[in-house]
Amino acid sequence: MIKFKNVLNWIFRSFIWLAVLILFLDILSKNLVIAHGGEIVAKGGIILIPGFLRISYVINQNIAFGISLGSPLVTQIVFSIFAILIVVGIIIFLVKKWDKINLYYKACAMLIIAGALGNVIDRLFYSAAYLNADGATGVVDWIDFYGVWKFNFNIADSAVVVGAFMLIIYMIVDEAIAYSKKRKALKEVEVKEVKQEKVLSKTEREKQQLLEESKNTNDSEIKDHE
Repeated sequence: MIKFKNVLNWIFRSFIWLAVLILFLDILSKNLVIAHGGEIVAKGGIILIPGFLRISYVINQNIAFGISLGSPLVTQIVFSIFAILIVVGIIIFLVKKWDKINLYYKACAMLIIAGALGNVIDRLFYSAAYLNADGATGVVDWIDFYGVWKFNFNIADSAVVVGAFMLIIYMIVDEAIAYSKKRKALKEVEVKEVKQEKVLSKTEREKQQLLEESKNTNDSEIKDHE
């Protein structure tokens, strides 16, 4: 029988709890913003840090950073399919490589999965009634660093960016470490070869010296015999 403690340990080490937490906070925060959308818009946003951070209410029908595919409906469909494929691909990778990847990889993967699902839920399941009359839904963006950044985002966006950034940094560092180990191993091989060459060279010199001594001895014996 599987022990409850082992199940909890697996859930903790799998970082599934992190994906659930991020997804919960993303959905909760978006619904709170939607519920108070009129008030937020009327105030021009809720200032958290003057000149730097505020809560805004924006429906983003583009992909990211204002990128659009022309029609909001086409953008919605393409983004949703792309995000779902990413999630499915990551899940398949995790299932196949679960025992071979470390906790860091799992944490990054769960952040990306949670972020992608959070925005897909916006586009697929929220009613378009609170958005536009064209029938195309969008993503609720509410985090606004208005003092330094012109694009709004949400918790799901943050999870994807942080997860991807952590993964890229890890891969770069891991590759650098692997390259360093490879260089060190090659250097050790080179040093070993040089030492072997020195030993062989010394042995050859000793053999040559013995041959010369033997030759001199033979020459001397021949002369004495004469």
